[in-house]
Amino acid sequence: MEMQLDVQKLKQLRESKAWSQSQLSDVAGISLRTVQRIEKSGTASPESVMSICSAYDIQTNDLIKKEEPSVDMPPTFLNVVRYKIEHMNIKETLVSFSVVFIIVFILTV
Repeated sequence: MEMQLDVQKLKQLRESKAWSQSQLSDVAGISLRTVQRIEKSGTASPESVMSICSAYDIQTNDLIKKEEPSVDMPPTFLNVVRYKIEHMNIKETLVSFSVVFIIVFILTV
């Protein structure tokens, strides 16, 4: 039975340790191909999940993808922006704010 993992969190954990996929595979004791497949598809066997969690010293529940509750909010511009910002990773957020800053700077000059 395959488990669905939070791919973004999995990648963030690996990057926080400055590990390559190969290093994670060595530490977790699973193949490089398995790590690549898991990071791409988000699905993994319970054994692979346990190995990865052991490598990071975290609980299995920390990697399981949680269903986001459906939120009924009107699709106003501000709500859409707020939702997008809350669901971005740090790199995407920094790039977005940089682009907005540049555009505002150009428009004010």
